Amino acid sequence: MDYVKKAWLNGLFFIVALVVNALGAFGLINGSSQKEVSDKYLTLITPDPSTFSIWSVIYLFLTLSIVFMIWKKEDAYYQAAINKISSLFIFSSILNMAWIIAFSFEQLVLSTIFILVFSVTLTLICLQLLKIQTGQHFLLPLTFGLYTGWLFIASVVNVAATLVKNEWNGFGLPTEVLASTTLIVAIVLVFGVMLRVKNAVFPIPIAWAFFGIYRFLISPEGFNDAYPMLKVVSLVGMAVLLMMSGLQLYKNQYWVIPKNHKA
Repeated sequence: MDYVKKAWLNGLFFIVALVVNALGAFGLINGSSQKEVSDKYLTLITPDPSTFSIWSVIYLFLTLSIVFMIWKKEDAYYQAAINKISSLFIFSSILNMAWIIAFSFEQLVLSTIFILVFSVTLTLICLQLLKIQTGQHFLLPLTFGLYTGWLFIASVVNVAATLVKNEWNGFGLPTEVLASTTLIVAIVLVFGVMLRVKNAVFPIPIAWAFFGIYRFLISPEGFNDAYPMLKVVSLVGMAVLLMMSGLQLYKNQYWVIPKNHKA
C-alpha cells in the first residue's frame, strides 16, 4: 500500500475512533458515560474530573499529526513515519474503540486488557518514531509522547477500578498505603519506559494526572483531605515526574527526543 493510502487510512480510523469516543462520552453506547462508570468504581487514584480535559489537547495534536502526514506525504520524514507507524496507529484506534465499548458495558476486566495492549501499542509507536528522528521534526514525537503518557496512567487507574469492582482486599493493606504504593510503582515504571522511548514529553501527562489525583484528594467533592500520606505522595510524585521530563529534555539537547538517535 502506498504512502497516500496509508495516510488517508490513518485519518479514517482516527475519525471513527473519535465518533465512538463521543458516543461513549455522551452515554450513548450503554446508557452510561465513561465518567459515570468511573464514578461507580471510584478509586483513591482517580484524578479530579477536570484532569480529563487533557483529552482535548491530545486529540488536537492527533488531528494536526494526521493532517501533516497527509499534507506532507512527499516529505521523506513523514513518508518514513507513515510506513513505520500506520499499522500500529490503526491497531491503536481499534483498541481505543474496543476499550470505550467494554468500559461502557462495565466489562472492566476486558477493558483492562484492551487498555494495557493499547498503551503498549502507543509505546511501540514512540519507539518507531525514535528510529526515524532527524532532529528537525517534533510534532509526531510530541503528539505520541502526550498520548502514550496519558494512556499509561489511564491504564493504572483502569486496573485499580477493576480491582474495586471485584472487591479485591489489597492483601489486607490499608487502602491509602496500597494507593500510595501504586503511585510509587507507577513512577518506577515510567522511569523504565523513559529509558527506552527517551521522550521528554512522556512523563508530563502522568504528572498532570498526579496533580489531578491530589486535587481530588483535597476536594470537598472528592475525598475532602482524608488521606494525608497519599496527598504527599501524589505531589512529590508529580515533582519527580517533571524532573524526569526536564532531565530528558536536557539530554535530548532541548528537543522532544534525541536529535541524532538511530535505533
